[in-house]
Amino acid sequence: MEASTADHLLIKSVDDITESWVRELLLHRCDLPDPKPPVLVKSWVKGKCPSGDPLAGFSSMRATVQVAYEVEGEGGTLRKETFVVKLIPTLGFMSELLVSEGMHHNEVGQYKYFLRSLAAWEAERRGVSCGVLCEMIPPHSLAVSCDQHFTLVLPELRELGYTATNMPTGLDEDQIMVVVKNIGCFHGSVVAFKTITGVNLEEAFPKCFLQTSPDSPLFSTFTQAGFDKLKEEWAGDPSRAQMLEMLEPYETHAAPFIISGLQPKEPFATAIHGDLQPSNLFFKEKTDGEHTIKVIDWALARYSQGPYDLVYLMHMGVNKDTRRKVMSSATEEYYKAFNEALTDLGAGMTYPRHVFEEQLTLGKELMIIWGISSINLFSRTLNLKERLHALVADLLHDPDVKPPRPPFVT
Repeated sequence: MEASTADHLLIKSVDDITESWVRELLLHRCDLPDPKPPVLVKSWVKGKCPSGDPLAGFSSMRATVQVAYEVEGEGGTLRKETFVVKLIPTLGFMSELLVSEGMHHNEVGQYKYFLRSLAAWEAERRGVSCGVLCEMIPPHSLAVSCDQHFTLVLPELRELGYTATNMPTGLDEDQIMVVVKNIGCFHGSVVAFKTITGVNLEEAFPKCFLQTSPDSPLFSTFTQAGFDKLKEEWAGDPSRAQMLEMLEPYETHAAPFIISGLQPKEPFATAIHGDLQPSNLFFKEKTDGEHTIKVIDWALARYSQGPYDLVYLMHMGVNKDTRRKVMSSATEEYYKAFNEALTDLGAGMTYPRHVFEEQLTLGKELMIIWGISSINLFSRTLNLKERLHALVADLLHDPDVKPPRPPFVT
């Protein structure tokens, strides 16, 4: 990727957000022609990013910046904007994890290159000024990264009338159906894009898709700690003994099984978000009664199978009773939206039902490990811990779900 003209705006701490930095951001944000006219900052306020979700911001520093300003030549017109500024903490385990995995480059690359290119192509293909994907992806004002840090600036969506549901509460039935419809369209659009243009996504958009190696801290720290925690919590409970035994092959083969399972399977491999949990989803009701959504936090985006996003959403972001009630209808809505996107965009192909079902089942098998790897985060909140236990139990007793068996293709 080429060097950014905004690299000088890269900061390490929210304390580095000063009036001069805000002024420079506005010049970059306004996309004004050179030579850029002066920007007069009339007032600005730096504050804490509002969120009722205990997990939001766990892996990053976040701050809001409210600013009122004038641009020379606009006759004193006052512009007002509210931004969210997101940074990697300068110290701590989560910073080390994000940097070691390249997640900060990944998120910057998604906003700055891949998502922007995809949305523009989809809108042009549909013959509209703003397509489904343009509506779904919040525009960034700044996205830059270096070896150890990144700075991402997005609009504060709550100021634009969007609302979010926190992780402990989980999504309701209506929200689920909105999300799966949009995500199915997104996944189908990616497949149409690469099919029609002939673009190899991983080559055309380097550092935009997360890669995981067997020695990743995701396995050595999160996953193993999750298994240890679950065994500790279930020890001595006879009703859990059988499930603990069923989990043994998942623990033994966690790294190679996940890496193998995430390998893209053509021709229906697509870009997945990787972390479709409630605090990353924002909803807004339109005048026609329908809802539009914005999806943020693309640090875990991968090139893999679309149904994995569906499985993750329906287990990590939904309470067990809601999931059990709407899993079937949500699955159908997702599958329908995926194929509608292929048809509407002229891909000349259909996602076969049997391929979709196979990938959905594999997603459920991987979800057992993904869910357990999050147990240390979830255990802080009782209903989140119960949700995790329920998803493990439901998946282990799903007749279609089989334990991992080597050899694995990595």
